[in-house]
Amino acid sequence: MNKNKHILHGLTNDDYEHPFDKKALDALENTPGLKAVGSFFTKHAIERFFTVMHTGSNIKVTSENYPGTYEYLQYACEVLDVKMPDLYIQWGYDINACTVGSEHPIVVLNSGLIDLCDDDEILFIIGHELGHIKSNHMLYHMMAQAINGIIDSIPGGSLVAAPVQYALYYWDRMSEFTADRAGLLCCQNAKAAVRAFVKMAGLPKKEYGNINTQSFIKQSEEFKDLDCEGFLNKAMKIMTIANQTHPWSVMRVAQLREWAGSGAARNIINSNMFRMP
Repeated sequence: MNKNKHILHGLTNDDYEHPFDKKALDALENTPGLKAVGSFFTKHAIERFFTVMHTGSNIKVTSENYPGTYEYLQYACEVLDVKMPDLYIQWGYDINACTVGSEHPIVVLNSGLIDLCDDDEILFIIGHELGHIKSNHMLYHMMAQAINGIIDSIPGGSLVAAPVQYALYYWDRMSEFTADRAGLLCCQNAKAAVRAFVKMAGLPKKEYGNINTQSFIKQSEEFKDLDCEGFLNKAMKIMTIANQTHPWSVMRVAQLREWAGSGAARNIINSNMFRMP
């Protein structure tokens, strides 16, 4: 791996926070029932459950056992000025990663991420996960993952937690835009960021030598244009994603390109060479 990135000393989450994230978080924290759900979450040590689940079956990666894989996280933390979390690898041949734990976060990478992505694509995805840590997203992220179980466990939970569930899922999706910005700041390679999205969206490995980022960008623009074609399209978008924790890949590309096009990412990295494709 070539260590040729700008080291972003003193980077804060305010530098790259997406306004949708902040607005959704303000709405979430004013949602009735959030304190009750949060109290249930902490009282029953659900964070510990997530940690045990991921550390009990997966491979812990260190500089001694798998130094090449460990180096990705180590370098990403250096670039984004993030304290080093523990790193684990789990079996899964899709391109994915996750982070669990708010007090002691751990990053978990799928095997497929390491095998199917190049260095900068891996840095983009790891940087995304570190963005969640740096932005203090993890407590609410885990609450969003556990909310269905919490609803079933609290007497009258469907009444108490349903508004929180909607607010959590909405904020969770918006927080992904913030984390994507952190991923871009980490890999400092706009084309790699788009390639990672193309692969995550389902591109077969046989087509990896023929990745067409421009067609995916065009698809993202056409998807965004649906909002201009009437209320029904907007309503359908809301209904199809209301219970999801991640926004559509094409929307994430559109939001990331808009931010980079504004010059904000370039200013942070302080490089005239940086631009989205």
